[in-house]
Amino acid sequence: MSQAFIVMAIVAGLVIATVHSIPQAIRTTVEIRFDAPVQAVWQVYADIESQPHWRSDLDRVEMASDKTAWTETLKSSGMTVHFKILEQSPPHRLVLETGSGSHFEGRYVAEFRQQQGATMGVFTEEVRALGVVSKVMRRLFFSPQKFIEEFAKEAQAEIERRKSGEG
Repeated sequence: MSQAFIVMAIVAGLVIATVHSIPQAIRTTVEIRFDAPVQAVWQVYADIESQPHWRSDLDRVEMASDKTAWTETLKSSGMTVHFKILEQSPPHRLVLETGSGSHFEGRYVAEFRQQQGATMGVFTEEVRALGVVSKVMRRLFFSPQKFIEEFAKEAQAEIERRKSGEG
């Protein structure tokens, strides 16, 4: 056996072991404080059709006629993500089914509670990659925690904008 073949076999083995060690499904929970009443937070999170105006990563939203499902198209990648409301208890709980074709499927839960003049939001995202490539791409390029935190930061800015009467 040549030395190059042995090195290639070792590298291939390491790559396979690394990919195999990446979990198929991940669950992320983040708690975020909003400086607003729970109703104001809910109004922004539940107003799906307005989100392309204040979310920097969102190109467009296409709502189903019954308003219980929609598709988001992301600016950076052009990827489409489908959402369906599984449970909605305004202004405290929103549960969504999510997915993107053959890439991933999941569930998103947003829970809000009033706490001392502010609102505490607890966000849980469960994502299951559908295939090896999706699993690796998620690991390399997507952080659910960063996504949840960025969404909340932009939602807080939209809450403030609405409170001040802009737009």
